[in-house]
Amino acid sequence: MARQIDVMRKREELMAGLIRKVAKDSDCFTRPLITMIGGYALRAFVPFARYTRDCDFVLPKGEGWEIDRITGWFGGGLKTETLEKHETYGFLRLIDFLKVGSKSAPVAIDFMEGEVRGRTSEQVILIDDEFVKNRTSVKLRIGPTDVELYVPNYIDYFILKVVSGRPSDVRDIAALVWENDIPDGLDDRIEEILPSPSIFRTNIIESILPDISDKRFVESWRGTFVVNSFDEEAKEKVLERIRGQLE
Repeated sequence: MARQIDVMRKREELMAGLIRKVAKDSDCFTRPLITMIGGYALRAFVPFARYTRDCDFVLPKGEGWEIDRITGWFGGGLKTETLEKHETYGFLRLIDFLKVGSKSAPVAIDFMEGEVRGRTSEQVILIDDEFVKNRTSVKLRIGPTDVELYVPNYIDYFILKVVSGRPSDVRDIAALVWENDIPDGLDDRIEEILPSPSIFRTNIIESILPDISDKRFVESWRGTFVVNSFDEEAKEKVLERIRGQLE
């Protein structure tokens, strides 16, 4: 029987191949201008990684739909699970299933065009000109190899995480603040990139601070990142820095 760690390693190898395919067909993420977000992009900002089943990309909205073209890059190798096109944004999810012994693990690769949208109408982040202009070229270890790609700058990535606000995002936010502090210029950028700027403060008050304050948070964080150096003292420093953003 395959061990869970074997499944995770095989998933990373498969994902690395899919990302290299995107790089090749997009002329190194420039045509169209594709930027990685999500859990894999976290590796550009902190010195430790967590495993994730999904790989998330964003791109600005053009005159035509780039996601229509992207579906053809993979031929019949991936299944199109979701394809949505609306006035200002589009969403494409392609999936595959990785089998290791008796275990099967889904792998998804998502493309969000024009906007990143969450579970509510307020959870909207614009992929504007500044987002693309300020993205950063990085080399990330994914599976057995290094992959060159683009990630958002720190301030835009931080906003993405706060607006999403899921439990996994909260652990990522704690890691980001612990390693990098709160980004400068946050208030102005929130007004530019969020159609509903109040969602940022709301998520901090209602989700992020309560989750990090939970007595089980350090244990949960360590289980995610497999790093023991994050302790109660580090947690309190993170909380202090985040609370400072509300003043």
